[in-house]
Amino acid sequence: MDLLHKQEHFSCFNYEKGQNAQLEILKRPAGMIFERNLVDTEIVFPMKGRFRLSYGAFIREEIDKGNIMLFPPGSHIKVEALEDVHLIICRLRDVVQLCECISLERLYDEFGVTKGFHMLEMNERIYTYIDLFVNCVNDGLQCSYYFATKMRELFFMLRGYYTKEQLAAFFSPMLGKDAQFMNLMYKSYRQVKSVQELAEISNYSLSGFKKQFQRVFGTSASEWMSAQKATRVFQDLNNSPLSIKELAERHNFASVSAFSTFCQNKFGMPPGKIRLNIEKIEQERLKVAKV
Repeated sequence: MDLLHKQEHFSCFNYEKGQNAQLEILKRPAGMIFERNLVDTEIVFPMKGRFRLSYGAFIREEIDKGNIMLFPPGSHIKVEALEDVHLIICRLRDVVQLCECISLERLYDEFGVTKGFHMLEMNERIYTYIDLFVNCVNDGLQCSYYFATKMRELFFMLRGYYTKEQLAAFFSPMLGKDAQFMNLMYKSYRQVKSVQELAEISNYSLSGFKKQFQRVFGTSASEWMSAQKATRVFQDLNNSPLSIKELAERHNFASVSAFSTFCQNKFGMPPGKIRLNIEKIEQERLKVAKV
């Protein structure tokens, strides 16, 4: 349908222009590989095609259309399109709230944190919601207020059509006692090199920050930052063409020896062996595919 009064919409301050819009329609051809570092929380709806996803410890796992995925800010993801891929990306700029009665804090209190990467299966209502949303955006309806309203509608639908257990697992990366604080940590940790710098971004004293972090995440800030670094290292070892020496420099290790010690402590094996293992797994996949 044609959007009426187009110029009024396009010239409005609230009209979303350029990259990183709250809704993005992403199409990539079969065989294409692309990587993204996320600034915002993203909910991704694969509408067409199969692809391999690398995210955290989730390495080159095959994903098909019809699964809903959530990635917190600060995530690094890599996608290998096995077929022509069509993704709908919804970016969340505010703290997630399912409805007035169910908050992420309440899900955390009831179910705690579920380890691993959990997806939701798209149902008929979600497909209908996405179709209408995309059609309106394609018509030119790209107002930030409209996007915010559609995000609230999405959360009401998730609340209405999925169990609390499913939602707790899906939102697990963002569950804690203070969603706003947690969201700030995910947005900021890649920009800093120390706990002190994170505390300054949060406007806490160092001692107050450590107490708050322990309360929200259930672990120390230093251990959490080390775990995030380990995740990025593991991804690069399995995806990046850089040499071991280049990766050590990229992740600010003083030497290859220090990098190897870190990998040994975190993964139980040196970096070279991690790469060798993933190569063996990929060879097995190719053998199965040929059969």
